[in-house]
Amino acid sequence: MSENTESNTLQAGCLKRIAESTRHLFERLGDSAAELVADDLSTGGFSLKSNKVLHSFLIGTALGTLSTIAVLHWTEPSPQEQENAQLLEERAAETPSLTPIAEITLPLTHESVETAEAEETAETAESEAEEAPVPDSLEKFEVKPRESLAVVLRRAGLTNQESYQVTTALSDVLNLKQVQIGDTVEVGTTKDKDGNNHLLSVTLEDRHGNRYTAARGVEDAFEASMLPPEVTLKAEIATGDIDGAFIVNAKQSGIPTNVISQIIWAFDGPVDFSRDLRKGDSFTAVFNKEYNKDNEPTGNGELLYAALNLKTTGTHERYRYTDSKGHEDFYDEKGKIARKLFVMHPLKKPRQTSRFGQRKHPILGYKIMHWGTDFGAPIGTPIRAPGEGTVTQSGRRGSYGRYVQIKHNSEYSSAYAHMSRIDDKIYVGKRVKAGEVIGYVGNTGRSTGPHLHWELIKNGQKINPTTQQITAQRKLVGTELSLFLDARNQMREKLTDETAYAKAEALPESRKMAYQEPKKVKKAKSVRKPKTQKTAYRRTKSPRG
Repeated sequence: MSENTESNTLQAGCLKRIAESTRHLFERLGDSAAELVADDLSTGGFSLKSNKVLHSFLIGTALGTLSTIAVLHWTEPSPQEQENAQLLEERAAETPSLTPIAEITLPLTHESVETAEAEETAETAESEAEEAPVPDSLEKFEVKPRESLAVVLRRAGLTNQESYQVTTALSDVLNLKQVQIGDTVEVGTTKDKDGNNHLLSVTLEDRHGNRYTAARGVEDAFEASMLPPEVTLKAEIATGDIDGAFIVNAKQSGIPTNVISQIIWAFDGPVDFSRDLRKGDSFTAVFNKEYNKDNEPTGNGELLYAALNLKTTGTHERYRYTDSKGHEDFYDEKGKIARKLFVMHPLKKPRQTSRFGQRKHPILGYKIMHWGTDFGAPIGTPIRAPGEGTVTQSGRRGSYGRYVQIKHNSEYSSAYAHMSRIDDKIYVGKRVKAGEVIGYVGNTGRSTGPHLHWELIKNGQKINPTTQQITAQRKLVGTELSLFLDARNQMREKLTDETAYAKAEALPESRKMAYQEPKKVKKAKSVRKPKTQKTAYRRTKSPRG
């Protein structure tokens, strides 16, 4: 309504200015006409100059008349404008409302719009939170060994229909197969006027503190939501001696489960945890340990520093460091990374059929150098990249058949031949990860049967891929190295301070169940029934051998 008022005011002003301009135009035309008549009467006839003035007078008069008609036509209000004007008059005659009208400062900027929307969203969330029903009773259940969520809900008294609705809703925010031993299930119920209990909500809290809730909403449908855990991080230190398996000793010293995996990854390559560790060796680890709202460890953490003191090879250290490009990794005390180039075999079940070296070629019939290692496998067996790298060749290559070559770093490359098919996602320039399928075993090229021909190339020279202990290295240099050395020295200073880190404690027994798989129950051997011999006349038992 305010927009129409402003439009009418603006229109009235424009009309006023046009009317004044038209009046001045007619006054000037009148003066010109008077002068023209006086000149003509004094000279006794029209001159050429007077004819031009007359023409100007007539043209001006015509234009003024047309302008006036157009203005009058434009100013004539339309039926809609007349209706709006009448409505404005009626509103003005009414008694003012007691409801205050919000004042808006124009122009309204983009930030103010976002702020208004954010405030409106916050108010809506608060109102919804206030309106959310609170259960009259809340009962907790714990997931026991060999139990699924459906079994727990049945134990909690839910009907089959309620259990189906709850699990269907939770499946939108939770993988039900990941429900583990020790997870808590909270069942909230409310009472009606007759005192009967009705299911209101089901909340599952996992060992990390994540809460997954299925609450009854509109039309008795269950809606799922997820609330992240309230956790705190505490810097702790753990030390221990090796007297058995490293994983067992690390857990006993209080190192979280995922931090143990980070330690193994940090030393992967130079240290073989299954062979190099001996009884009497020791380890040290500094990490940020995660605690839930009940001040219980969640089993998660972040490794900051680790050291292995081995009698055979001395002390090995690893420091977590993030460079200027945001790349985070574990470096040794000199700012280097040394890790295995290959973390797996190209085939899951390798069966070597031909070695690297001189051999009599099965097709050519004479001795020739075999520059790779062959592994027999059925056609179609997936071939995986043993380590990360970039594809440099992909396609047919003479006697190799279908062929793929991967460059792992500036020194090492690997090649795979005789494929039946190269994976559709593999192309030159493609960056592959360890374990990614690059092709499938075949019998293309110069081959006598389905197998994989695997080659390893070092600085352009082919070497035996099965006898090499290869590590991929990365070094920090320049300013990056200086920053790393400063961070390393700060860590070493804190290691000598007994108050810098809290001593890590082993995981309590109440939380260990969350990380233990249910024991497999051995099935009892079935009693073998004696065989019977059927004849045309009778059935007799055959003697036992």
